[in-house]
Order: sequence, then structure tokens, then C-alpha cells
Amino acid sequence: SVTQTTAHVNGAVTMTQQVNEDERQCYLDDVISENVGWIRIQEKTFKRWMNEHLKHRKLEVEDITEDLNDGLALINLLEVLSHKSIGRNYTKKPRINAQKMENIVATFNFMKGEGIKIVNIDSTDIMQGNMKLTLGLIWTLIFNYQIAANLKDVDSGGGPKKQLLNKINQKLRPSGRKAKNFTNDWTDGLLLNYVKILIIT
Repeated sequence: SVTQTTAHVNGAVTMTQQVNEDERQCYLDDVISENVGWIRIQEKTFKRWMNEHLKHRKLEVEDITEDLNDGLALINLLEVLSHKSIGRNYTKKPRINAQKMENIVATFNFMKGEGIKIVNIDSTDIMQGNMKLTLGLIWTLIFNYQIAANLKDVDSGGGPKKQLLNKINQKLRPSGRKAKNFTNDWTDGLLLNYVKILIIT
């Protein structure tokens, strides 16, 4: 379940740039794979990203497949990321599935209002704890609220995907390594570096 921490409220991330939906979906297809080992890395890293923001509400997610299925963690996360209130149209202590579903639907409606397009993921997937699609939803939030905002600082041509590779390679330059894609290069040790660069920087 979502547990309490003692962190203080410090601030939040705001979404400053919308990105092409085809590009975003391409990232989603590349990043969210079926590989079990990779899924575990994603779960650990994405959970860390979520908790870094949820600590501003004194919340912590322990299990992604269980702790998001009542909608409360997502509601709090979205409010922190967007600096906006999702409103009062949700159940603060959901006990039955219908209330949990209403909360999750409220987060999807909020994301739609933010201009975030959710592709091939719906509220039922989150409530049922579908790991891959839940990770896909978190990745969508990471991309829209953090990565897209940072891409504008990268001086390069091409679309967002090329810009993102350039950003990663800037970070990897001291090691003498270079990433060429989001597929083959993920298997040779650059994988964890990618994820950390995408989320932490």
C-alpha cells in the first residue's frame, strides 16, 4: 500500500512542452519491453521517480501494480507534477472497486485536460495492476512532464527522439560511450545509464 514518509513539500515539475504523439508512442514502444529483467529495472527506476515527487505529499509507492489501483497515488502525483488541483470529484478513501475506478478515470480525464494523450492504456489496466501498461502510463508522465521540457535545451536538429539521443550522449561523453538507438544499445550495459539520465536529469 501507499505508505507515509516524513519528507517536506519543496516544489514540483511543470509541463512546458507538448510533443508529437507519434514520437511519444515510439518512445513508449522502445522503452516498455517484454523483457523480464528490463521490466524489473523499469519498475525500480520509475518507482523511484514517482516517490521523489510523492514525498512532497508525504506518500510513497511500494508496489506499482497494487498501490496505483485506487487512483490516490496517481491523483497526488499529477497534482504535484502539474501544480494544479484535480478537483474534489474523487473518493479520498475508496473502499469498493467502483470508487477506485472513478478515481482512476478522474486521473485520465485530468491528463486529457493537460493535453497528454494516453495510447493503448485505459483505467481498467491500472486498476487490474497490468505491470507493462502501468509502466507505460508512468513513462508517459515522465516524458511529458520531465523529458519533453528538457529537450528544448538540446541544440540539435531532427525530432524529439533524435534530440533525446543527443541529450543522452552528452551525458555519456565522459565515458567515451555513444548511444545509437533505443533498441540494441539497451542490452550492452548502457541500459541503466539511459534510464537514469532520462529520469534523474
